[in-house]
Amino acid sequence: MTNSAAYNQFCESLEMAKELLKIENSYKNPPRLHEQKAVQGLRGSVAVLVVAAFESYLRQMIEERLAELSAKHHHLHLERLPDNMRVTHVYNSLERAMKGPLYQDPPPKIQRLVDIDRICRVLISGDISASVFADTGGNPSSKNLKSLFKSLDLIDITSRIKLRFDKKWGKPTAQTFIDDKLQEIVNRRHIVAHTADALSISRTDLKESLKFLNILAELLDKELENHVKQLIKACS
Repeated sequence: MTNSAAYNQFCESLEMAKELLKIENSYKNPPRLHEQKAVQGLRGSVAVLVVAAFESYLRQMIEERLAELSAKHHHLHLERLPDNMRVTHVYNSLERAMKGPLYQDPPPKIQRLVDIDRICRVLISGDISASVFADTGGNPSSKNLKSLFKSLDLIDITSRIKLRFDKKWGKPTAQTFIDDKLQEIVNRRHIVAHTADALSISRTDLKESLKFLNILAELLDKELENHVKQLIKACS
């Protein structure tokens, strides 16, 4: 098995976060009054950085892994793809063409006709648009994570990787641990982004979040890699 380029890049982002934590660790805990602003800035930066990096990783990894399908589509019977993938691919492709680019003001309808025509030709030709499977909605929450992988026909992804996660985590965890921990990390980012309050975040929280996201990203990478290989065999 080979790590995706997206995963390797994500690991580099985690190294950046670790360097910030090294600097933060040079301050007293709890910080003295004159150190609080610096500590808040460092802890808040780590909380925001790791979630942004994880969200970017999800998008890039899904597109990268599905590119293997795109590269072979002329040799595949795409009607053999799972129903979840076929529905997501067709409906999301058409919806994007109809509504315009994500997170932008929609262009006039007359301008969208070109994209609608192009997407229809893509769908008829059997090409696969990997990007339609990789929309995180700007929020890599546990709910959105499950939705992303369900569209790829990997139902309840966190349950699928649970045993391997616990092995790498080093101890058994509750059934909902992966979902709960991911949501906790994402919520922490929201709090920092909306209130600029990071002193309530502990060093232990941040170190644990780095370990958690590293394990989660690695397992998701491997799960999708194996899934795409199985899809290629099933559609050949």
